[in-house]
Amino acid sequence: MSNLYIGLMSGTSRDSLDGCLVSFENGLKIEDVQTVNFSENYQSSMDEDFISKEITNKSIVLVDKLVSGRSKEDIVAIAFPGQTISHTDEFSLQAGSPEALTKELGIPVYGDFRNFDISKGGKGAPLIPAFHKFLLSEESKNKIIFNIGGIANGTYLCGSEIKLASDVGPGNCLMDAAMRTLNLGNYDKNGDIANKGNLNTDIFQLFLQDMNGLSYPRADDISVYTGIFEKHKTKLHELAAEDMLCTLTELTAKKINDFIEACGQVDELVIHGGGTENRYLMERISSMASPVEVKTIDHIAPSKYIEAIAFAYLAYEKRAVLFK
Repeated sequence: MSNLYIGLMSGTSRDSLDGCLVSFENGLKIEDVQTVNFSENYQSSMDEDFISKEITNKSIVLVDKLVSGRSKEDIVAIAFPGQTISHTDEFSLQAGSPEALTKELGIPVYGDFRNFDISKGGKGAPLIPAFHKFLLSEESKNKIIFNIGGIANGTYLCGSEIKLASDVGPGNCLMDAAMRTLNLGNYDKNGDIANKGNLNTDIFQLFLQDMNGLSYPRADDISVYTGIFEKHKTKLHELAAEDMLCTLTELTAKKINDFIEACGQVDELVIHGGGTENRYLMERISSMASPVEVKTIDHIAPSKYIEAIAFAYLAYEKRAVLFK
């Protein structure tokens, strides 16, 4: 009997398209994971037509990789969240065509996850707390699970209950924006540049002031943070590159720690997403969260693919619109 799902994911960082082939009937079983790179300029493009065609076409390529050597009849459905263009509590705009995907591949596609969630009374983000509960909840433990992508979001699990789930602040987006504006690349590998710098308390406080009033739970559009970055861009450019990166990394860690403090008793802290590859950021989070131990999710599944797996789980639970 067919029980396999394909999950796809391109986060707000738009750094690559990740995919997985998984099943959930007897717990999580990962059959395969794959990544494809986007065309040049995809990460910074504002052309919605280009973004839509690119995410759709690359998804077809990635699904073909994952299905290779199997019958398409083995696949129940594809989870295709598309590429977020803008998001509010009332409506979420995603680039990409689930209709084109199912027509080309001959496999049912679950899509429009965020608007489906909004129609059920949610905020459309974050969507993966249900998967966090499935994968990580334990009756006797209080846990926080952070996903650090372009934006950071957190799930507070009290036993098997989702006590709080919310976007919490910038993930990689401000650090990546700084690298691009400095023409130093798309990201600070390992946080090596930030690790050489010093915190500028004036800039740090300016950013914090502009984030005052962001309460939990909430769903953030990335423009919340990129807008603050643009507002203070002139002052930022007065800093040395390492001080700019250090300050924005500290801000990212601080907003993550604010959520930890808001949750109260925490027995375990688990982090996944691209932010786990930034060693300096992880060190700052660990220092602020002490004495709570910080773990990555890699002992269960590859951190890079957790969001793709999570969307496959949401398709498994039919928490999206079905296209066939």
